[in-house]
Amino acid sequence: MSPQDLVERYVQDVARRLPHSMRNDVATELRSLIADGLTERAVGRAPNPQDASDFLIALGSPESFAVRYSAPAPIIDAGDLRMFGKLSVGLVIALGVLALGVISSSPHADNDQWRVIAASVTQDFIDASLKVLGFLLVVFWCVGIVRRHHPHDAAWSPKSLPPARDPDRVSRGAYIAAITAWTIGFLVLMYPVVAFNLMLGAHVPPALSQLFAYDEGFSQTRAPVLWAVVTASLMLIAWVAAEGRWRKPTRQISVALSGIFCLVCAWVIVLGPVFTAPATDQAMKFALAVIAGLTIIDVWQQLRGVAPRGLNAPVGVH
Repeated sequence: MSPQDLVERYVQDVARRLPHSMRNDVATELRSLIADGLTERAVGRAPNPQDASDFLIALGSPESFAVRYSAPAPIIDAGDLRMFGKLSVGLVIALGVLALGVISSSPHADNDQWRVIAASVTQDFIDASLKVLGFLLVVFWCVGIVRRHHPHDAAWSPKSLPPARDPDRVSRGAYIAAITAWTIGFLVLMYPVVAFNLMLGAHVPPALSQLFAYDEGFSQTRAPVLWAVVTASLMLIAWVAAEGRWRKPTRQISVALSGIFCLVCAWVIVLGPVFTAPATDQAMKFALAVIAGLTIIDVWQQLRGVAPRGLNAPVGVH
């Protein structure tokens, strides 16, 4: 690997961790810094790969170098902030959507009883959200402590940097494999009882079929809309795989589909049961709420240009 390739990989790996508005300026500054450092290290000769490797190791990992351009968190390491924020917001949104579904579908005799139910569910939502945020805070805090006390465990080498490439290009093979897996999972979700019959033959217990039987109201009204949105997303990913890259129109369509999916998920959860069995219904609604919450964050990141879209699952199959 040439010194230029090592440097470009390092620069790209640092830049991709920064907000879109900062990337070009930081990349230009960093290339100049590394070029000056290598020239000084080489002392009149052309820098070799070992010179570049030693200099980049001295700079620190791309993650730690990118942190210098942002304010570190007092408890959570700056490198973990994005993951912490995504998990926190996604789970809180999921709990909120689920709470709305419980409130709207709870039986009540009058407005006073409905207010009591709404107040109780709201308090449960607040308690659950605080517990989730507290748990994540402790986990990320512990991860940071371990990382700081064992810095050598996180040692890195420039050879481990990912290749510098066009972020819009995709791996057709990986996309085709992913589409195949998502399509199979989607069909199982659409027809769970049929899938059990194919896998288990005549030995499917009646209780299992009842557990995954869809509510009639969901099947007739909400299911066709939900399935249509997921199908459109799969078709979009297939189109991107065929072209071999993301383009501006396909990114815009992806953002639009993701937004529509979030609205449809909220509609599905709030309007009524999905499965006839209460346990399966609550599990399904919680899964939809989590997926919708994470999708909202994904849309927000795409609109801000924080990270290019790679092999992300289509909406509804995250």
